[in-house]
Amino acid sequence: MAQTNNTGKTNKKPFSHLFDNNWFVLAFSLFIAVILWCGVSMFQTTEVEKEFVNIKVQLNYEGSLPANNNMRIFGDPDAYIDVTVKGKSYLVNDESFADNINATVSFASVTTAGTYALPVSVSVSNADVEVVKYSKSTVSVYLDEYVEKAFTVTDEIRETERYSLPEGYTRENPRLSAGSVVVQGPALEVGKISEVKAVVELDKELTATETFTAEIVYVSTSENAKFDHVTLKNTDPIYITIPVNYTATFKPVVTFTNMPKDYREEGISYTVYPSSVALTLATGDNQNVPSSDEINIGTVDFSQIDQAKNIIRIPVEELEYPISEDITQFTVTVDMSSMMKRWLQVEVSAEDVKLPANAKIITETVMSVQVIGPAGSLEGIDNSEAYAVPQLEGVELKKGVNEVPAKIVLRTLTDCWVRGEYTVEIRVD
Repeated sequence: MAQTNNTGKTNKKPFSHLFDNNWFVLAFSLFIAVILWCGVSMFQTTEVEKEFVNIKVQLNYEGSLPANNNMRIFGDPDAYIDVTVKGKSYLVNDESFADNINATVSFASVTTAGTYALPVSVSVSNADVEVVKYSKSTVSVYLDEYVEKAFTVTDEIRETERYSLPEGYTRENPRLSAGSVVVQGPALEVGKISEVKAVVELDKELTATETFTAEIVYVSTSENAKFDHVTLKNTDPIYITIPVNYTATFKPVVTFTNMPKDYREEGISYTVYPSSVALTLATGDNQNVPSSDEINIGTVDFSQIDQAKNIIRIPVEELEYPISEDITQFTVTVDMSSMMKRWLQVEVSAEDVKLPANAKIITETVMSVQVIGPAGSLEGIDNSEAYAVPQLEGVELKKGVNEVPAKIVLRTLTDCWVRGEYTVEIRVD
């Protein structure tokens, strides 16, 4: 009898042939789905607790008794609480469930001004969810009638250890940017204010007029008075300007124009009366303290200096610095009585003069030009030592003969000068 050879046949796992049956696969899938649905359903319907944080408390103030009596809420009215609820998992885990939580405060019990700890009422709009607990049972609210009141502002300057005022400097009365302010806030707090001060602390060396931003301080005759809710109606800062003056003694000096070269290098001897003056100078942007112990009182033109003791008077009102009322003028004395004088006839030079095409210089010689200087320099000089140059800057030449200023130039004499004013004539055709 022949034997059967099973070599090469595939051995299937037990029950694997069941998954070859489509009806079995369908039935098995339905079975698994039912199990999963039951599991999810049980989880979603399970009651859980969940905490929701920062739920805003709604203040039901509009239309309340205090609102109708012109009272306001002062301070920060915003309040937030944490609420824990209990309910079906699928309800409380909904992303928008926090919108169903209502936290409110009623003002029905408020009849007068004051600080109240008002109870917080928390509810959930879904009847299947209950409130378990919340983090805050009351909200503190301060209510009072809103008032405005005007006050005169007084200044107060506080000096710290770091403050100093160097010698020569004086501090004048402060100047306020506003003489009065309007204070606003709850009637109880505003009513306790007796004075409003603008306060500045000085904590450095003061050598110039300076403006500071003041701190507003409310003063009360009541002990331990608080002004937590009081503000200024005008929010602009209040400034205090502290004027600083500098007082010192100065030597009056003058500057010279048209001075000979040798005098510019070596200087010239002169006197000023009074020889010293005490000045009180305002400091700041419009007035600076002199950098030395001298003040310039004016300018002396050397072309006006004669061979004599020259007296020049400079009125006080022409000075840039305020001089005390008992000084009306300064007297400057320039003694040139030791000098000599010569008179020259000098030629007119048009080398560097730009004349219009229809203009011509008709003066050839300027007569009687005064030259002053040391005797040794003037001995033996002749008319070639100087020449005249017409000065046309700022001059409008008109048709006909025009008389224009002329500058006398010395060629080699560096310790001599020309005194007086001279002119030449120019004709325009």
